Amino acid sequence: MEIGKLCNSKIAKTALLALLFCAVSIPAQAKSWRVADFQDHIHINQDGSAEVTERITLVFVGEWHGIHRQIPIEYPGPNGTNYELYINLTGVSDGEGSKLKYESSVSHGERDLKIYIPGAVDTTRIVEIAYLVRNPTRFFDDHDEFYWNVTGNDWPVPIDHAAATVHFPDSAAGSLRAQAFTGVYGSAERDATSAVEGAEARFETNNPLPMRGGLTIDVYIPKDILKQPGAVARFFWFLGGNPVLLLPVATTAIMFVLWWYKGRDPDPGMSVAPIYEPPAGISPAEAGTLLDDSIHPRDITSTMVDLAVRGYIKIEETAEKGLLFTHKDYVFHLLKPLADLTDKTLAPHERVMLENVFAGGQETRLSSLKNRFYTAVPIIRQDIMASLKNKGVYLLDPESANGYSVVAAIVILIPFAIFQYVGWANFLNSVPLVIVSVLVSAVIWWLFARVMTAKTVKGSRIRVAVLGFQEFMNRVDAERLKVMPPTTFEKFLPYAMALGVEHHWAQAFAGIVKDPPSWYSAPGGYAPGMGFNPIFFSSSMHSMASDMHQVFVSAPRASSSGSGFGGGGGFGGGGFSGGGFGGGGGGAF
Repeated sequence: MEIGKLCNSKIAKTALLALLFCAVSIPAQAKSWRVADFQDHIHINQDGSAEVTERITLVFVGEWHGIHRQIPIEYPGPNGTNYELYINLTGVSDGEGSKLKYESSVSHGERDLKIYIPGAVDTTRIVEIAYLVRNPTRFFDDHDEFYWNVTGNDWPVPIDHAAATVHFPDSAAGSLRAQAFTGVYGSAERDATSAVEGAEARFETNNPLPMRGGLTIDVYIPKDILKQPGAVARFFWFLGGNPVLLLPVATTAIMFVLWWYKGRDPDPGMSVAPIYEPPAGISPAEAGTLLDDSIHPRDITSTMVDLAVRGYIKIEETAEKGLLFTHKDYVFHLLKPLADLTDKTLAPHERVMLENVFAGGQETRLSSLKNRFYTAVPIIRQDIMASLKNKGVYLLDPESANGYSVVAAIVILIPFAIFQYVGWANFLNSVPLVIVSVLVSAVIWWLFARVMTAKTVKGSRIRVAVLGFQEFMNRVDAERLKVMPPTTFEKFLPYAMALGVEHHWAQAFAGIVKDPPSWYSAPGGYAPGMGFNPIFFSSSMHSMASDMHQVFVSAPRASSSGSGFGGGGGFGGGGFSGGGFGGGGGGAF
């Protein structure tokens, strides 16, 4: 008995739940909407622009508040570019001419109109949308074309009926050809009539369009009916559709302004002319740095040769035979105790170099500095640059100039990032143009960054003097060499190495310099009957400098420290539903 009551109770509860579910679901199922009619009236102006009026008849079942109408404005252009459709909205109204409230926004390549429809409850309403399209006509070499997606293929409901009427200038009468396509996107169905009467083309669907089905029209226009907009207008349309092209323009403008006010060197008031000795008080490393405002490896290695020439060290080349190869090394001998050297005799970078080379005693092999000397390189760089700044060479030194250039890069990119993020512009709609624009901008930025360092008038004049000395060493006058001291070759050899002209400098002294320098010794010395050859000696210095550079910058693998060196369209059998401009879709809310 109790079991029967329990069963009856469960059945009653189940029936009650079923009744409640039906009560809730029936009204929900009853709420719907559809497009009963979609009429386009289009007037093509002489310049190819189009005045479009969409008259959309909507049937609402249940309570609704309005619709969305999305119109695409971005399309694939030629060669991977983007083509933007420029639309000016002129009005939104109901079927009786009264204005309707709407909100317009652009996102994801579409113009979205959120249109509010009062009293959209179990009724039929008409919405008229009027807008001007400035560039919907495509101009080709042998014809023009108006290829337009009337309804769009993104409506989530069927469209009972669709039609379009397109008016052209009177001169087009008797020369137009028209076709239409229906169905979902990509369909080549032609379930619509197309007719041309004078300068007017008319289109109408034969059957209702399914959900996400649309009507697309295509009109062939002979040449000389319409007048293509000028090159200037087309250029700005192209630029507006591909705004990433503004990146090189912005980079050039910002970097130029920064260079003009911060990185421009003053006029030294003198031109480059051969000068027969280096500027007073400028070391080989500093002279090399002044050439390009950066510290090259040869600027540091030339310092070792300069210290040898000045009598602080002696360089001994050694050769140790192995099983297959002869291993070459260099032994550096310190000739003056470091304790006896004052700041007046050595520049800071020279002292740092000697202290790190001879940290283990008065004699050091180059090979022993491997994976050890690299920690001194950044300090030497800083000391060279600090020395030039202390001598009043720079208004804006290279390190500060690099900082300004980095800040400028951030200033250039921030507006583009903001505009992309908030949706005011789409800079990523064309991958090829993004790549090209970024590469061009990077080159422009790099070129300006290279010349961002600014010198004082004194610094500019010292640099001109260094260039004049380089010119002299590059084109040595044999007559002048005859009256110069015999020690000129080795005295200025460190400068020749720092300025990259040691080969020309050595060639000029071939046959003139007979005695080898006392500060350098090689295995076996010079064979009897063979005199000293400056060219061979210069090659030996170049080889030694290369070996020193490799050792100086070598660092253990575990170390994270750096080295310190721094055509046609759809007509003629082609075409499909959803092709051409226009289109889009909508929805109700």
